[in-house]
Amino acid sequence: MRILVLFKKWEGGVGTVMKSIKKELEKRGHEIEFISRQNDLKKNSFFKSIFSLRKIVKEKEKKINYEIIYTQDWSLAFPLLFPKPLFKKKHFCCFHGKQPWFFSSIMQKIVGNLLGNKLIVVGDSLKKKFPKSNLVYNGVDIKQFHNLRNERKYFGWIKKDYDLKKEGAVRKMAKKYNLPFIIAEDIPFEKMNEWYNSLKIFASFPPKYTGFNMSWLEAKAAGVPIILGNGNGIDVSRIQKLKKIPNEFMWECHVRKLLNIFKKEPILINI
Repeated sequence: MRILVLFKKWEGGVGTVMKSIKKELEKRGHEIEFISRQNDLKKNSFFKSIFSLRKIVKEKEKKINYEIIYTQDWSLAFPLLFPKPLFKKKHFCCFHGKQPWFFSSIMQKIVGNLLGNKLIVVGDSLKKKFPKSNLVYNGVDIKQFHNLRNERKYFGWIKKDYDLKKEGAVRKMAKKYNLPFIIAEDIPFEKMNEWYNSLKIFASFPPKYTGFNMSWLEAKAAGVPIILGNGNGIDVSRIQKLKKIPNEFMWECHVRKLLNIFKKEPILINI
């Protein structure tokens, strides 16, 4: 199957998801092409990219005839829906989180409702907001994230743009637990397993608009004994109680569900 994926940028959580999906789809022999709005088109905003994105997708579609066009975010889906829908039967979209601002929240709601069952969401809160959507949890690569049986002595926190105001409070938590505080900043994704394996406690408190928050799942797969979080994203209390990572949180299961939604490959219950 030939799949065209449109997303914002390689940097960040969605970019990581795209790399994981690409790997799993290619294992099954599917051909995947990506267009990043920021990296490829050099467009940093929704308004600047509407016409150029619509134009480039139409040109590519004429040459390649993709079987699936998969957009990531309402702002990538909108150019294919207005003023006239393009590729209606083959266009699917994924929402990775709620939108924090008024305009983007309204636009996400409009686009999500228009897409109906061609919308895919990664978390329970998004499924509640868009009941016709398909819920497909993000996953974790347990070959990459696993327990190295290292000595664990740190209280860890990942520095993210949306979380900067929480650093002081998290540092106080580390003192309360009497553990040295370490921050993950500018660590290559490939090296994060080693960082998680140095932790006795991992803390992450994502904002309300978070759809999933993969760092909790990565920490669990890496064997961090205590994971602290809040009520946003995937249920952190459920993650904490897991003895092992179940199939529903594996990238292989994520991709199988996607292909089932695309109606090209049947989903298997047991992987």
